[in-house]
Amino acid sequence: MRSRRLKNRSRIGRASRRRIRAGGPLALGRPSASLEQYQDIRAQVLARARWVCQACGLRARLEVHHVIKRAQGGSDFDLDRLIALCRNCHAQTDASFLQGRLVITALGGGQFCCEVRRGNSKSSLRQGEGDVHRASVPDGAQPQPIRDSR
Repeated sequence: MRSRRLKNRSRIGRASRRRIRAGGPLALGRPSASLEQYQDIRAQVLARARWVCQACGLRARLEVHHVIKRAQGGSDFDLDRLIALCRNCHAQTDASFLQGRLVITALGGGQFCCEVRRGNSKSSLRQGEGDVHRASVPDGAQPQPIRDSR
């Protein structure tokens, strides 16, 4: 009878496998924050946002969102590209454009521009089609809820 053990579906290279077996890091490249560092960074980002979602103003279940994803070169240590979002807004950053995606642009200095973009696809938004709803949130100001007309 065959083993029913689950197999790892992701492939890794020989160098990575050797490094992992030797007790080294899983990947090389940009450093990530340790748990203690991340807790400090999270506290700084939430305090800067005055413990409210910077997109909708909600005060519950706040999370820290990387404006530039770590996989695309973002960093845990760049506080100007970390924003405090509630769970719903954070989930909306990865939503489809048909549902309405929350697109966040870092303006620098802890300021962000939040837009809900709707359209058939990402390419249709580049051509000027689709709806855009904006809520610019300067640092220290009370954020306004993003109102969607649909």
